[in-house]
Amino acid sequence: MLHLFRCPLQRIIFSLRWRCPSSFYSAKHLSLQVEDSTETRINPLNIQMLSRNLHEQIFHGVVPEYRAADVERSIKHLEKHKLWGKETSLLPDVRLKLPQMYGKNIDEHFRILAEKQSLPYLEAASQLLQAELPPMPQEWSWEVGWMRYEPGGESQRVDFPDESALVFDVEVCTSEGNCPTLAVALSPTSWYSWCSKRLIEERYSWSNQLTLADLIPLETSFNSSRPPGGQWKERLVVGHNVSFDRSYIKEQYLLKGSKVRFMDTMSLHMAISGLTGFQRTLWIANKLGKKRGLQEVKDHIKKAGQNRKGPMIGSWDWVNISSINNLADVHALYVGGPPLQKEAREIFVKGNMIDVRNNFQELMQYCALDVEATHQIFSEQLPLFMERCPHPVTLAGMLEMGVSYLPVNQNWGRYLEDSQDVYDELQGEMKKSLMTLADDACQLLEDDRYKEDPWLWDLEWDVQEFKLKKLPVRKKKNSQKAAETQTSTPLPDWEDDPGPPSEEQLEGPCSSRLAVEKLKETANQLPKRRQHLPGHPQWYRKLCGKMSEDSWSPGASLISLQMRLTPKLMGLTWDGFPLHYTEKHGWGYLVPGRRDNLKSQEETTGPVCPHGAIESVYREYCEQNSKKQPEYLDSGPSDDLMLTDATVWAKVEELSSLERFPDENGVKNGTKIKM
Repeated sequence: MLHLFRCPLQRIIFSLRWRCPSSFYSAKHLSLQVEDSTETRINPLNIQMLSRNLHEQIFHGVVPEYRAADVERSIKHLEKHKLWGKETSLLPDVRLKLPQMYGKNIDEHFRILAEKQSLPYLEAASQLLQAELPPMPQEWSWEVGWMRYEPGGESQRVDFPDESALVFDVEVCTSEGNCPTLAVALSPTSWYSWCSKRLIEERYSWSNQLTLADLIPLETSFNSSRPPGGQWKERLVVGHNVSFDRSYIKEQYLLKGSKVRFMDTMSLHMAISGLTGFQRTLWIANKLGKKRGLQEVKDHIKKAGQNRKGPMIGSWDWVNISSINNLADVHALYVGGPPLQKEAREIFVKGNMIDVRNNFQELMQYCALDVEATHQIFSEQLPLFMERCPHPVTLAGMLEMGVSYLPVNQNWGRYLEDSQDVYDELQGEMKKSLMTLADDACQLLEDDRYKEDPWLWDLEWDVQEFKLKKLPVRKKKNSQKAAETQTSTPLPDWEDDPGPPSEEQLEGPCSSRLAVEKLKETANQLPKRRQHLPGHPQWYRKLCGKMSEDSWSPGASLISLQMRLTPKLMGLTWDGFPLHYTEKHGWGYLVPGRRDNLKSQEETTGPVCPHGAIESVYREYCEQNSKKQPEYLDSGPSDDLMLTDATVWAKVEELSSLERFPDENGVKNGTKIKM
């Protein structure tokens, strides 16, 4: 048994030793190999490789070669990061018989598989590109289901478009639910239209629960889940944001998936000439106009807190070779010509089914024009995509990712409802907690306690005063009469018990009624326009809705987690340091330390940072986590020596009194006496 292990081991060491100098081998490396079986392979860096049987099946026995310079450079890199010489554990050997490989290597294997997998769909796409499209129908049939239109204008009913390639678009009347309303498809030979039963047939109400009969069939007849002949055919469907259209196709909800694949012109555009998030902002700004657009970009950068360094944008030429992702702008980029008219879409968004019926021909024409525009875009995009992404695995992977799905049953709806209920409950509790934090923070306005808060010291604490209108000047007679009334009926002194009222008091006016009347007179002093929470700090007023709004509710009802104020109200820290936000640097944290590089309080016009409070927060954090405190926190200057302008002369007088009366302060004849 020992002999069986020894012979292969000598062969492994010998085969690697003649390619790599012995100086690059460590004793640990040899010990690992001695413990391994014949299947284990380890490179000169002590990294376990594929098992021998897998390596021979994949690479057909090709032995890797390691150059000494590469190994030495790798070892130095590992030593730099303190990774060289670490203990490593070996994984169990894998013995697996792989399927037969197509081609000579892995690249040829996957290339052949991808070509075989995507070839039928690439041929269907080529048919769309090379075909001369039929003319668009001038009038669309008012019928339920699919209708086919011949080039001569005749129409006939079909179960579904039996074509290998289609350009497809679906429209949904959103106010009537999530059911497809109408659709248009285009093949190399014919136009097709589809109308839902809910559009053609008028009923008092329709069920909100969709069934397969409410969806659009593309491969099967009505009330059937099997294709004609029982065999699924390879078909290609092209659309712009085609995943939206796919969600309304009946066969995509069958557990046994079909062979239909989808190509999305929006995804192709993003792969060819897509924009990043910041480029999208610049593109929109350029569309608004360079002067106005640049200002929009600056406002966006300032709002997002981005501090971008590097050369400024000196040319806007790049915006002419890209666009944002909507159909109209993508069509203008690749095809050009007159812009697409998208006004009819508002009927599907804001209108109802009656509006769709009244504008049926116009809306069908709108949907057909979108299909035609999508075909024009696809004809320009596909050659560019094949040029920039020539490997067949890219196309095959895109086709496969376009048909992913998640099988669910009736429990899915219950899961969504329960999740939404839990979410709403947690959101309510969270908002209530944030409102309580905001109310508690308002209490810091008393005695300016907010100035010593490590988080809230830089908020807007200015308070709006309560305003009253001036009293109108009364005539002398009225004022004299009122004075006599006040003299004749003085207000009672509530501190002493006046006892039962006398007959004169009962006959005269009631004092409490006079007090109420006097209070009513002050209503004339209120301003016509109600003030918004006078007496509260400005940051709190921004969190409260106005009483004139319909959705008004008391308290800081507008607060949310997305506000910059929220982390400060929550008192969040990072490693013991209070979080802080500035317009220049964005989010960071305040670290206690040196102050000689800061402006003095006399030079500072805004709020003053409470250094002592920040140090207290960090000191408490260190104590709770048994963390060693920095030296500047352990041996800070004494409070007696931290003099301000207000206390400096008081301290001078105290020190001078010690010199003037030495006997009374423990000093006698120049000798200190311990007190």
